[in-house]
Order: sequence, then structure tokens, then C-alpha cells
Amino acid sequence: MNDKLTQLGPNPTPLEVVNAFFKDWEVSFVASFDRWLAPDCLWTNAGQPDCRGKAEIDALLNQYLEVSNMPYGRVEMLSVATTGNKVLTERIDHLWGDNGESHALPIMGVLEVEDGLITRYSDYSDPAPFKPA
Repeated sequence: MNDKLTQLGPNPTPLEVVNAFFKDWEVSFVASFDRWLAPDCLWTNAGQPDCRGKAEIDALLNQYLEVSNMPYGRVEMLSVATTGNKVLTERIDHLWGDNGESHALPIMGVLEVEDGLITRYSDYSDPAPFKPA
């Protein structure tokens, strides 16, 4: 595991897991997704096919990275609410690459957490900036 990623104590709350997931985008999207998403996680993005499991998620994440060339991010949390194991987020995702290019995208999301891992990650936004040409 990447030693730069956030470490949480035993029995973290769903909000702590989600905050760690987003914080670790500053290290690497790939490392954060690998660390915090459950092996059978469902990842949905408005306008994109749903992905279930690490192989499908990795394929879509790699497609995003090829198109955007922005492997890092910082989440500006505008609003957050929790109910049970669900965390609802209103946020702006600030993405950037090593070449200095950057992008900001407003997003609403729902993340579900079980046993310290994200089992569902759903984002609702305009995906046009990340679709392949």
C-alpha cells in the first residue's frame, strides 16, 4: 500500500472513509481508488456505463486518465450529509496533471461504505469534458 495514503483507525465512519478517499486523490487517483473501493464496488457516472468490480473500474479510470491527462485531484466539499452508511456530497472536483493543465467540475455524489470500503460510488455531473473524442 502507498504510505502516503490516509491511514484511519479501526471502525472508521462512512464520512471518514469518504473524506480519506477524496483526500488521497492528491496523491493519485489510481492509488486512492485501489485503496478505498471494495473489490465489488459499483461505480456510476452520469452518461457513462456502470462499472462493477476493480477490473471494470480500472478500465474506465484509465480511459479518463488517457483523455484528461490529469491523475490528481482535490475535492472542495460544499455540502455533505450522511444517513446510515451513505454519504451525499455536493462538491467541486479540481483535477490537474503534471503539465499544469487543470479543470474544475461541479458534482453531486452518493457513496456507500461497508466495513471501511466504498461499495457504491455514484456521481452526477456533465461528463462531456472526459469523453473520448
